[in-house]
Amino acid sequence: MDTYMLWMLAEGPGKKLQETLGGEIGSLFFLAVIFISLTLFWKRAFTAFLGFALFAMLVSVFIFQPELVQRLGSDGFRWLFEAYLR
Repeated sequence: MDTYMLWMLAEGPGKKLQETLGGEIGSLFFLAVIFISLTLFWKRAFTAFLGFALFAMLVSVFIFQPELVQRLGSDGFRWLFEAYLR
């Protein structure tokens, strides 16, 4: 019982630390994406710019908003197989 209480107490600060660091890392990621995108755009490397922009969008969605990906997947599955689920 004592280890369970210790586990519950440790979960609170860890969760808060994860949220705080996640926000900071997200801001640094966004800053790096802006810098690299502007550099590629300035050099007129449009193909590399588009590829990097798509890659950055995918990484940002999968890393920083996995709930969105999960919700889109479940909604898409329901939309595709709605007739079979009834």
